[in-house]
Amino acid sequence: MASPSEFYVGVVDFFAILLPGAIATAILSPRVGHLILGPLIARPTSDAGVWVAFLTGSYFLGHLIFLVGSYIDRPYNRLREKLNPYGNASAYYCATRIRDMLIDESERAALNTFQWARAVLIAKCPAAAEDVHRLEADSKFFRSLLVVCVLGAVVFFSTGMTLEAILALVLCPLCFARYYERRLKSTTQAYIHIVTLHHLGCLYSAAANKT
Repeated sequence: MASPSEFYVGVVDFFAILLPGAIATAILSPRVGHLILGPLIARPTSDAGVWVAFLTGSYFLGHLIFLVGSYIDRPYNRLREKLNPYGNASAYYCATRIRDMLIDESERAALNTFQWARAVLIAKCPAAAEDVHRLEADSKFFRSLLVVCVLGAVVFFSTGMTLEAILALVLCPLCFARYYERRLKSTTQAYIHIVTLHHLGCLYSAAANKT
């Protein structure tokens, strides 16, 4: 049976990397595929070879898209601070107080609250970790899809496909909205799980070991 960490890696690889990469490859290959297959890479001679080339290109493009998408986290953080600021009674601050009780002060700079919460859930409650991981995978998929929509809009406009370009632009704010909602829910859910485990006594052993 796959561990939660293996499940998480598999889900993220598919939804946040391979699937957006496949969409981008489908958009770009009719326009630039001839510049790669033939001049740089031998053109596949079988259906299996075509699929291998497509999946390889999708995985490569997916990683580039994922890298570009990671910069969207910065405007998300600024927007979240304005729209959903953390108050003293928020799940974030509750989880942070629990974290500060369980780890040394010198370790706090190395682990932000969400990273610590996710690690604790993997170790203490795999079912809760999978819950958070699914939400994370959703958020990263829509983050990557936003990058694909911007790329598609540029490509479609440059080739005179105005209607398709407009559709891609319309999808951009929708993708960001869904990314924002899923990311916010994933972090909040992680903090709620930590607070719940703490009150159930599931984290007391760590505190005892610390003292």
